[in-house]
Amino acid sequence: MANNYITELVSVTTTGSNVVVFNAGEKSIVRDVMIYAKGTTPTVSVLFNDRTSTLVVAKETMATDATFRPFATPLAVPLSSEIIVNTSAEINVLITYVEFT
Repeated sequence: MANNYITELVSVTTTGSNVVVFNAGEKSIVRDVMIYAKGTTPTVSVLFNDRTSTLVVAKETMATDATFRPFATPLAVPLSSEIIVNTSAEINVLITYVEFT
């Protein structure tokens, strides 16, 4: 069984709207999500949609050039689940996840 470890950087430039930053494949575990506010002081909400309901995971008012990790542990995600962010200023989201084959 081979595992693929993938890291993606997603730039979120849309403010005031929900933006999908991760859509789970059939066999995925999200290892880490890190949000970076370069030169801004955004308020960021992180939501998780498992296709039955949308849950607000965290809401953080970030300092300039700060990082924020909304998940304390890895997250097993069902197929087509989404991680969504809503921000008041531009942010970068670094997502590391594993896809099992």
